[in-house]
Amino acid sequence: MSGLPSIRIGRVFGIPVEINVSWFLIFLLVAVTLTTGYFPQQLEGRSMLTYAVMGLVTTLAFFASILLHEFAHSFVARAGGIRISKVTLFIFGGVAQMEEEPHRPGLEFVMASAGPGTSLLLAAVLYLAGEALFALHAPPSLVVVIDYLVVINLSVGVFNLLPGFPLDGGRMLRAILWRMSGDLLKATRWASRMGQFIGMGLIAVAVLGVLLFQTFDLIWFAVMGWFISGLATTAYQQQVVRSRLADVPVARIMSSPPMLVPAELTLEEMAHSYFLGGRHTRYPVITDGTVTGLVDIKAAQGVPREKWPYTAVSEVARTDLSELLVTLETTVDLILPRLDPSQVGVVLVVDDGRLAGIVTRADVIRLIRETDGDAT
Repeated sequence: MSGLPSIRIGRVFGIPVEINVSWFLIFLLVAVTLTTGYFPQQLEGRSMLTYAVMGLVTTLAFFASILLHEFAHSFVARAGGIRISKVTLFIFGGVAQMEEEPHRPGLEFVMASAGPGTSLLLAAVLYLAGEALFALHAPPSLVVVIDYLVVINLSVGVFNLLPGFPLDGGRMLRAILWRMSGDLLKATRWASRMGQFIGMGLIAVAVLGVLLFQTFDLIWFAVMGWFISGLATTAYQQQVVRSRLADVPVARIMSSPPMLVPAELTLEEMAHSYFLGGRHTRYPVITDGTVTGLVDIKAAQGVPREKWPYTAVSEVARTDLSELLVTLETTVDLILPRLDPSQVGVVLVVDDGRLAGIVTRADVIRLIRETDGDAT
């Protein structure tokens, strides 16, 4: 996904929904194209204001359908015990970010098929609605909008069924290969190669369109092909890393004993004693011998600098630690999503109810470098 920041717009069924800054570009492009090209061709003689309203409403409805597609993935994943950290709209559509990968091929297959299935079902429902409205002599502008949404949802559903990772069809293919071979890494490798093949194919279609027909209408295929091919390569590399880490317990890489911050310490003292000279950017907070929170440098930066000498660490610490706790036996591959920069970025390792250590992204990177060194 784009390295650009995302804006959180709310929660749906407890799942945070974000819009990446890159999404505004595609939103504007789709809205302008519909307003100035598609709708004037489909429905002549209307005012530009009418076309603009149709374009805006249709674009909003289109991206609402993308959200439905992603929430279909999310609901199936949650039913299978996988937590969804957020759903994000970005320039190439949407993505539901899972905190962990499916642990069995059947769950991955059902989860992957839920998105395209929802898009195709939505296309069918909209088609029937459009036919009914046409028979009832509804305003042509409404019928044209629904017809467009039928086509676009059908296209999204069919496109995502292409059997190349990381498209939904590629995940379905990986699930089948995983079930047949029993080897997730091998299944990912073949599904990713199919993704690269599809990506290169889309780029080839765009190039042929320019060379043979002197048309630039297919340039978007090249962009999509490049994006899919890159994601397929990255997805396989990530699976290789996860496979290496699947047998490594967090106890091997955790910082132990962890540095603890007294709850009554001020942010001024915290900055000088921990953030400036310490190893981490976040630390567990202790009250009367019990860990009661987690404080990070971002929380401190959210307080005006002049108030640091008078603000206790406990006032800005995160107190809900339930999602951060893991046991000594938890393997490193399972904690990777929680260490993502967009998440908390740390897990607390407990042993018999006692804090035994802390693991950050830096600890995992250090382990990966060690394994790379051993491999060479």
